[in-house]
Amino acid sequence: MSRQSAGRSGAVRSVGYDPTTKALLVICESADAYRYAGVPKEVYDALLAAPSRERFVRESIEGRYPREKYPCMMVGEEI
Repeated sequence: MSRQSAGRSGAVRSVGYDPTTKALLVICESADAYRYAGVPKEVYDALLAAPSRERFVRESIEGRYPREKYPCMMVGEEI
């Protein structure tokens, strides 16, 4: 899974993407992690380019792709 530091937004700490399974992992400042299924690579690329990753997730990903929550993960922990 490729990883990218969020850095530019408030609640999103980091994101990762697996192009084989189209799984997007979003790790929040709270250390909660969310795995979204079936996310196209183009959406991941747009997320990386977004001025606010938190806003992009809220407006373009939440509610559009199935989501699983993984509470209180450490950054870099494998699922």
